[in-house]
Amino acid sequence: MEAANKGVDYHATVATTSSSGPVWPDVRVGRRRPTKGDRREQAILDGAYELLRDTPLRAVSIDDLAKRAGLSRSSFYFYFESKWQVLFAMLGPVTEDVFTASRFIFERPADMAPQEAIEQAAAEVVAVWDRHGHILREVGDAVGAEPELRSQWESILGQFIEAAAAAIERDRATGVAVGGPPARALAAALMWMGERNLGLMSMRSGNAIHTEDIAETIATVWLRSVFGIGTRAQ
Repeated sequence: MEAANKGVDYHATVATTSSSGPVWPDVRVGRRRPTKGDRREQAILDGAYELLRDTPLRAVSIDDLAKRAGLSRSSFYFYFESKWQVLFAMLGPVTEDVFTASRFIFERPADMAPQEAIEQAAAEVVAVWDRHGHILREVGDAVGAEPELRSQWESILGQFIEAAAAAIERDRATGVAVGGPPARALAAALMWMGERNLGLMSMRSGNAIHTEDIAETIATVWLRSVFGIGTRAQ
């Protein structure tokens, strides 16, 4: 399984990567807080991660999740109150992967040019989003109907926005970035632009940007909006 092979830790709260980075909300929302080594809970999460590749969560039953994990229905409820809480639990490490991929947006090294930083971040975010696309697709589908998940997702995106706004303000202060709308407003527009377009990619929407074009497109929008420049190839 991809999740198991990559050693995804579904119990971890995502840690701050720098003194100014986000601290994500704890997403462990099951009935209990098992130890990291609890193999049965891990079996539920790993099984769900794979099952959701081909089946939307709304079509998955508790019995499906329990059977996939080799457990009884009652054993499932020992760990989670609902199938939606399984999705909540998978969101933490996915968010961590996306933030790590975005690191050069938030904390660009002093010796790295904006084009290189944004292009690399865009490429890495697209790759991570594509890898976890089936989970993020389900989050996008569920936020309208699950208030707890909607609140959590908006909180996560809000912290991405704050981190990007701080980076824009730092670059404007040093003359690297151009002037424009308030930094937070611009960061929000850019982050929601990325979230919506990557979400369409995950849903395989006919309106999605072609996979081979999405990283360059996102990088171009960021660079022109924040720095007033194009990509290195332009």
